[in-house]
Amino acid sequence: MTYLIPSQEQAHAGLRAIKVVLTSAGPLDGSRRDAIAAVQRHLLHTDLDIDALAPIAPEELARAVEDPALREQLINGLCAMTLCGERVDERELLEVERFAAALGARPHAVRQLHHLYERRLLLLRIDISRSSLLGKNVRRMLDEGGLYGLARNVASFAGILENEPVAARYRSLEAYREGTLGKALFTFYRENGFSFPGEKRGVPEGVLTHDLSHILAGYGTDLRGEAMTIAFQAGYRRENPFGILVFLLVQLQQGVQLTVLAPSQQGMLATPGLADELVRSFVRGTKMSIDLMDDWDFWSDMAVDLDELRRRYGVVPWEAAA
Repeated sequence: MTYLIPSQEQAHAGLRAIKVVLTSAGPLDGSRRDAIAAVQRHLLHTDLDIDALAPIAPEELARAVEDPALREQLINGLCAMTLCGERVDERELLEVERFAAALGARPHAVRQLHHLYERRLLLLRIDISRSSLLGKNVRRMLDEGGLYGLARNVASFAGILENEPVAARYRSLEAYREGTLGKALFTFYRENGFSFPGEKRGVPEGVLTHDLSHILAGYGTDLRGEAMTIAFQAGYRRENPFGILVFLLVQLQQGVQLTVLAPSQQGMLATPGLADELVRSFVRGTKMSIDLMDDWDFWSDMAVDLDELRRRYGVVPWEAAA
């Protein structure tokens, strides 16, 4: 499901629902205010005073939003906004459930909110991994190499063995012409001190799309750049984009370690301006003409100039996503 643009009336109703959920346990905190402002500015194109908005009953919201896909997106949005706070409160969960029941929409994110609140972290990790970044990539590794191929990827990442043919293929990118995707990937790995897929401690090939997204979008590898890259990926995702946003918020806002590939952090949205940059990165991803995580054959593009790929796939300049 790609991001759907609501009408101004639907956006108004949705913001009223967001206010109901987020104020059910107390006043809005700064992180959530920043997130609401960024969503209004870049996604909804509204400028409503959140404090002046009247509450909305679930039944009224259901009358305002009738499209099933938009209803599911709205409930996903309520879950994402809830995760933008410092913690998830039981009263917020109850309000989300009330709206979900009235709209007849209960996406994965609702269940994941419950797992987080109840601290069922193993179930949370399995659920999010299955429905976001890792699940798709593990399925791809299984499709391409079977259990043996998946085991070799895991063994390389764990530093147990080196898969020399795979590693050699990536090292060969050094010979590619400057300005191409392949050369950029080689430089990206060497400058950041990363090991190539196949090398000991190298990332599994199934998650390489994330690093290529860094390169196409031009984002760095610090915490801010990592968060913006994941938001960018959520934007171009055609299947469950909110699953990736939940991954991002649970890992870096709620502080729950979901993957060994990146460190967790609590309260990333306290960083000034980051909420705005994340929403802009998401919007930038929505403008793309391809879902890079959906069977993109990146090896066929390794010899293509980066500027050409950005034009081909609709990677707009940062300024154009404002």
